[in-house]
Amino acid sequence: MAEAYSYALLVELEENNVPKLKNKLVKYFQSKKSNGGDCEVDYENGSRTAVLRFRRKEDQQNVLAKETHQVSLDKGVLKMTVRLHTDAAPQEAPAEKLNRTPDVAVNERQSSTERTPVAEVPTEAIGRDDETAEEELCSTSAVLGKIPETLNLEFLEMLVENILKDPDAPATSQSFHLEVIPGTSSVVVTFQSGKENTDFVTRCPQNRPFTKKGLTVRPLEVTEQVLVEDIGDFSEELLRLFFENAGGDVENVDLNELEQSGIITFKDHKAVKKITTKKQFIKKKEIRVYPFYKSLGTALYGKDTPSLKLPAAISEPIDDAVWRYLNDHQSAAQIIRNDLVKHFCNVNLDQSTVRLSPASSLLQQKHAKALVKEWKDTVKAAFAQALSKFKSLKLQPESDSWEESEKKIRQALLNEDVVVVPDKASGVLSVAGVVADINRLEKTLCEVINKIVKRVQREKSSVTQEIKVRASIYHLLCKDGLQDKLLSVYPELKISIRKESSDLIVTGLRDEIMAANKVIFDAMLALKRQNLEIDNFVLDMLKDEHQEELTEALLTSYGINAAFEISAHRVQLLAVSDRDLNDAEDHLGRLLISRYIDVEDCNVLKKPEWQALIIQLEKTNNKPCMRIQIRTTGQQVVVSGHEDSVVRVSSELEDFLTQNAQVEETIVVKPNTIVEYIKKLDTSGLEQVEDKVEVSYRTEAICLSGSRVDVTDCKTVVENLVSSVFFESLKVSKPGVKQLFQAKEGMYFPLILAETGCLVQLVDETSGGQGNLANRAPKPVYQLQTSDGVEIAVCEADLCSYPVHAVVNAANQDLDLNGGLSGALLNAAGPQLQDACDKQINLKGQLRPGDCVITDAGGQLCCKSVIHAVGPKFDSANPQKAQAQLKRAVKGSLELAEKHGCISVALPAISRTQGFPLNLCAATIIKAVKEHCDDKYGDNTLKKIHLVNNDDRAVQAIEAAVRQEFGNIGVSHSQQTPPNKATKSPLGKHAASAGSDPNCLGQVLTKEGVGITLMKGNIENATTEVIVNTVFEDLTLNKGAVSNAILRVAGPELQQLVKAKNASGNVGEIIVTNGCNLKSKQVFHAVAPHYKGQGTAEKILSDIFKGCLDKAEESGLTSITFPAIGTGNLGFPKNVVASLMLEEILAFSSKKQPKHLKKVVIIIYSGDAPTIQVFSDEFKKMFPNASGGPVPASSSQSQGPFSKVVSASGMHETKMGNVAIQVVTGDITKETTDVIVNSSNEDFSLKSGVSKAILEAAGQTVEAECQTLGAQSKPDMIMTQPGNLKCKKILHLVGQTDPIKINKVVKQALKKCVKNSYTSVSFPAIGTGQGNVQAVQVADAMLDAVIDVLSQNTASTLKTIRIVIFQPPMLKEFYNSMHQRQATDPKDKDKGGFWGNIGSKIKSIFISDSGDKPQKEGDFVIEPLKVDPVCFHICGESQTRVDSAKQRINDLISNECSSHCITDDDILSLSDADHQHIADIQKTMGVSIRIESKKDRVSVTIEGLSKDLLKASKEIHEMVRIARDGEELKKKVELAGTVAEWQFMLQGLPFQSFDSMSNFNLEQALEKKLPNVKVTIKGQNYTVTMPSGPATDSQGRTLEIKRIDNLKDEDIPEAWDTMPANTSSKAFPLAAGTTEYTEVQNLFRATCPQTIIKIERIQNPVLWKSLQIKKRELEQRNRHLNNEKRLFHGTCHNSVADINEYGFNRSYAGRNAAYYGNGTYFAVNASYSAHNTYSKPNQNGEKCMYLCRVLTGDYTTGQQNMIVPPQKDTGQKYDSVVDNVAKPSIFVIFHDSHAYPEYLITFK
Repeated sequence: MAEAYSYALLVELEENNVPKLKNKLVKYFQSKKSNGGDCEVDYENGSRTAVLRFRRKEDQQNVLAKETHQVSLDKGVLKMTVRLHTDAAPQEAPAEKLNRTPDVAVNERQSSTERTPVAEVPTEAIGRDDETAEEELCSTSAVLGKIPETLNLEFLEMLVENILKDPDAPATSQSFHLEVIPGTSSVVVTFQSGKENTDFVTRCPQNRPFTKKGLTVRPLEVTEQVLVEDIGDFSEELLRLFFENAGGDVENVDLNELEQSGIITFKDHKAVKKITTKKQFIKKKEIRVYPFYKSLGTALYGKDTPSLKLPAAISEPIDDAVWRYLNDHQSAAQIIRNDLVKHFCNVNLDQSTVRLSPASSLLQQKHAKALVKEWKDTVKAAFAQALSKFKSLKLQPESDSWEESEKKIRQALLNEDVVVVPDKASGVLSVAGVVADINRLEKTLCEVINKIVKRVQREKSSVTQEIKVRASIYHLLCKDGLQDKLLSVYPELKISIRKESSDLIVTGLRDEIMAANKVIFDAMLALKRQNLEIDNFVLDMLKDEHQEELTEALLTSYGINAAFEISAHRVQLLAVSDRDLNDAEDHLGRLLISRYIDVEDCNVLKKPEWQALIIQLEKTNNKPCMRIQIRTTGQQVVVSGHEDSVVRVSSELEDFLTQNAQVEETIVVKPNTIVEYIKKLDTSGLEQVEDKVEVSYRTEAICLSGSRVDVTDCKTVVENLVSSVFFESLKVSKPGVKQLFQAKEGMYFPLILAETGCLVQLVDETSGGQGNLANRAPKPVYQLQTSDGVEIAVCEADLCSYPVHAVVNAANQDLDLNGGLSGALLNAAGPQLQDACDKQINLKGQLRPGDCVITDAGGQLCCKSVIHAVGPKFDSANPQKAQAQLKRAVKGSLELAEKHGCISVALPAISRTQGFPLNLCAATIIKAVKEHCDDKYGDNTLKKIHLVNNDDRAVQAIEAAVRQEFGNIGVSHSQQTPPNKATKSPLGKHAASAGSDPNCLGQVLTKEGVGITLMKGNIENATTEVIVNTVFEDLTLNKGAVSNAILRVAGPELQQLVKAKNASGNVGEIIVTNGCNLKSKQVFHAVAPHYKGQGTAEKILSDIFKGCLDKAEESGLTSITFPAIGTGNLGFPKNVVASLMLEEILAFSSKKQPKHLKKVVIIIYSGDAPTIQVFSDEFKKMFPNASGGPVPASSSQSQGPFSKVVSASGMHETKMGNVAIQVVTGDITKETTDVIVNSSNEDFSLKSGVSKAILEAAGQTVEAECQTLGAQSKPDMIMTQPGNLKCKKILHLVGQTDPIKINKVVKQALKKCVKNSYTSVSFPAIGTGQGNVQAVQVADAMLDAVIDVLSQNTASTLKTIRIVIFQPPMLKEFYNSMHQRQATDPKDKDKGGFWGNIGSKIKSIFISDSGDKPQKEGDFVIEPLKVDPVCFHICGESQTRVDSAKQRINDLISNECSSHCITDDDILSLSDADHQHIADIQKTMGVSIRIESKKDRVSVTIEGLSKDLLKASKEIHEMVRIARDGEELKKKVELAGTVAEWQFMLQGLPFQSFDSMSNFNLEQALEKKLPNVKVTIKGQNYTVTMPSGPATDSQGRTLEIKRIDNLKDEDIPEAWDTMPANTSSKAFPLAAGTTEYTEVQNLFRATCPQTIIKIERIQNPVLWKSLQIKKRELEQRNRHLNNEKRLFHGTCHNSVADINEYGFNRSYAGRNAAYYGNGTYFAVNASYSAHNTYSKPNQNGEKCMYLCRVLTGDYTTGQQNMIVPPQKDTGQKYDSVVDNVAKPSIFVIFHDSHAYPEYLITFK
């Protein structure tokens, strides 16, 4: 195949009609019959000649040399003549022939019809002309697969012929070649053309023998690879270069050095043909090249298929013993044979030299060639591996014990699967078998041999040796079992002891003797030695003793296995073990002691009596080994020796020192007034004391100095003297008393002393440590509570007076309290604090940075202990070290505080003065605090950690660090807020504190005995037996604030328990688990619903409350805690949840009458001020008489983030930081903020509601932009240009109807505004339109979103947030929501002030939330500011004298103080500023002011010093007058607005109305006929020329004005009399008998028989016309004419003039009765109004009643405290309310202009 077919012969045939002649010719001339070889045949059917082309010249010549040639036919033979082909070139074929591959066994099949191949498969073209490109891509070979081994080549040839047989063209010749692929059950059939191959592949599946044999066929692929053989040492680079030159581009060269071959991969398959068509030579060396096929895994060789021979057999010698074992164990031999079979090897074990021969199947393998080359090495390695499983052990016993050894060996191997091979001649005894067995037996067999050898050698003579051992050491070794140790190692060793000399006699072999020596000496060396660690004085005493005697006396006699070893420099203990050493040392530590006696007074040591005592005691205690030693060192006496002696002697010495020491004793005397009294007045009682000791006086103490005996005796005398003094404290809480006695202290107190003999002192209890420290804690600047319940607070205060258990002092290393905070603490505590510090330094030495110690406080400090922490100096070169030391100081201080039982601790900015940068110092301290809290989580007994400094900068830095480390989860407080003081409030009748728990908001006990408690706190810390948790439907506990908090404390096991229940998670389901790490036994996990309005959700929530209560009772649990379920993410209104919960608890109590469950707790999170307020209100509403009750407004609101809400017409405004939050009514399209928010739909095309208004106002361009942006990937919000609006951008968001989603979308909008640096934004009330969401829910959701975003972005550019409400009635809901989040104004809280402490609650007594006129609600008392009591300390010799002094003080006070009462109804009209002024008067003038309303009498009572009382009275009279005038002015302004409306017109603009006051001034000027009047328009001053203008400013510019008469179309009644000039109202008497008189009389007498004195018609044109205007408005709005009724109104004579002039004033609502609302009341029947309660008689018994025209309009039932009528279903309000809608007898109106006093009836 690899050479050109160049040697041609011409064949002449006898016949030309022989079938398949070409094939027969190919077979014949390639066979031995013709002497030919590899050739091609060119033959055309029907021709008489054929051309042969041989590849080798030898084959050509051999064929020519054969004389006859013939081919066997079916019938006969075909004879042929062969001669040279004269037309052919001798060496090289024509060019067209070079492209043809040899026609080797290729069946060429010609057909008269063209057949379409089944599949076109690109294959290699072998043995045909390259006529077309398509032909070139076709394969001329096919692969027959799945050929059974039973089929031979002849059968396959016939099968191929059978497949190629064409019945339609029987004469066609067929040429093909078969090549077997070894090891693959495959044969390659090669044809002369691709078409023949295609036809063959197509026919195969149609051939019955082919399919019956189960053969497969496929075309062979066209290859791009050739196999190169015999490459020698040619390199890869050389081969690549050669084949690129010879064939084409080479893609890869893969060499196989083992087979000396390589595979060349070309980029083009044509190169394969080019290479294989001729011989190839490299360096004149021929290399063989064959096409290589990946699918076959081999090359096609054609006639050149290499022949292989089996390799030669090899021999391998093995161990004789192993060979014997293999012959005896054929199964083992078979294992080796099986292992070698895998490598085509036969094993012959007949000889110990094993013969390994190859198996014939080796040559049948696919890679036989490689296998043959590697066979020898492979088989050797495999044989060695197989043989390694067996092993022989060579033993060499002694010749004289050979038989015994063999016998013992065989006995040992009786049951073993091994063979024994003895060879006495060589002296080797072999044992062979499996490796594991031989390895296991090797030790045993060797021991057998060794034992025999040793026994023989043991017969030699033994050696005896004596060993010297010291007596004490010998004793220890014997105790440790020395002999047993030796015999255990050498059992035949003989050991004896010679007692008299303590010699050890050892007999045995020389080696054993040596080993025994070694054991003995090793044992001696192994003795443990240890320096005796005992008191140095004891050691000195022991060194003087004999060690053997000492050992016997102190150790051996006590059974201690140890000995002394004493030298001049040390004392050691020797023992066998560490335990014995420790026992000995412990024993000696107990037996020998030193007692150190502190010497209080060193002068005692100099006394002769002391020296004599020492000598006497040492002489008495001087027995051997029992003596004592007494030494004096500095301020100590040390007694050393035996314990009993030391205790006795030291006690005697201590008594002597104690009795003779000089001491100082301090007797605490409180209060200090007693000390002053004794010092000044009672010296006679101390005379006997002063003779013995020295007496000194200190603050609240008397000190005695002298010998202890004398001091002890005198102390009793002084204490008796103190107790004999009569002392009393007098507190007076009257205004001005303190100032009075401070001013006249020098006059009054000597006077009292002279009169009564008593010492009186004025004491300030608020600053001298006399008061209650717990109430003097300053308000923190910032405060938070960790999840573990630890309070972290930042305060600006003085640490010296800070009320905590422990204060931390920033100390130096010597604890020298000499300045700064240390000096201040020392001044407050007294010198004993420095003494305590000095003791610490004496005990511990100088401290290091980061160290801390604790001492007692004492003195005037408010704490119990002082912790001295040594802060480091800051080193900028190594800041990490300083930070680490500072952290250690802080954490160590906190740990010390906790260790000493402190609950609270105060920390300053330690190291701040040591060069530490302030911010780094603060951050380091707070990080240490945080780490301490985390480390102690769950076990922290330190509950309050306060960061206290008196420097503003330090406080600010600490606050910033706390916020950074703990997060902004705390509450800020104004530092100006003074301490809270109790203030009695008229609203707080049931607001007493519920016990001592500050977190308790209210408590009540049902009649069935169930206690209900409302409190604030963390539910995870609840201690009830069960906690109720709220979970979502997926039962995941890490969602929601309540569930997450419970999970965090309970631990992950709680989640596992919930999952283990396999609950469905349906809404309303309750899952019960245990409490894990919680303090509660169980947890009820309730799957709560989302709020979607009234109905199903509320029912499910009620069922959850009921279910939890029932489960608790059924389980025998006694207590349960509920959180505010549903008020968070679930969206329930807070008031709904509160009322449902309380109702279910009450129902449970009354219906179940539980036997077990007796305590129900409701916990509200401390930081949720709005929820606390709502639940408190509901609790108060349901349980009016409960203890505790709602949190006062100032308390709850102080936690809110909003500033005080400021209201104006149509707007409410508050602030959070620098951001103004405004809620206004109006049109959002008129807003001028940077951004207007539009609530739209998902594609931002909504054309209804607010979205329609915005899009229409903005214009078409904005609509188009929305359409474009909305089509892009469905965004949540888009921002467009403003179009025609006056904003910068319009932010369109997808409107929501779920409050939670409303909250979320508002947050997103605000964050976008913050991100884009906008300063202002306007929102609509999202969801309140077509979404039908309740306004209160929307308000809460939107304002909470504002709070969240502003809390996280404190430094944003956003300055104004407006919520624009289209429906005015909703404004009230938004106001309430703002108010709930309002913080108390610090100005209103000053010292619990009159207005600040009572807050907006008291304000509501006077001023309704609607902003209308002052109101009044029943009787009330507003107590004055609490006066700081002045305290007098009185000391005297008897109680009678003290009582006299008290009386004298009270008399002096009575002489100077008085009271004054002001009665005036206009007190009710005082403004907020007036009330604040009253509070200021009380503070500045030292008076108390009490306001009281009782039985319609309003009064102000002033108490104080006479001079102050006069000033205060004058001020209050002036305030009342101004308030009265203001109310009258307001009335006039309102009436003026009803009469007329004045307007002005700016240039280019329409007419605009003047403000109400300017309107009044203009109307007054017109009425008084003034020529002009001054007004203010848009901030400019103008002068209006009356009556019709113009208005002129200072520069002469004019404005047109006009007056609109609101009453010009309203006619007055015809029956009215003419009004006098300049009269606004007048009463005209009616003549009896007239029709008008009779009509009124009949209406009155219909229900009231009392006597009419007179009837007057009230004529007031302004009021009358106002009524007509309002009446017409009602008729239009209500769409009916039945809006007016004639009703009665009783009043007193004092009110007649005001009513006639100004009409009815609802400010006085409640003065008589207010059961149906705070409005003006009218009766249907005159008899009702005739009661004395309403129509109060004058001194003559006459009473007054009006018959009125009242605009009642549409009405409904009223309620108490109602200030406006409720809403109708249409959204409008009712016009009035009644007592009974079906049959009303009382009407209440809330607008003054809705009633006209038509007739005044005077009667008796």
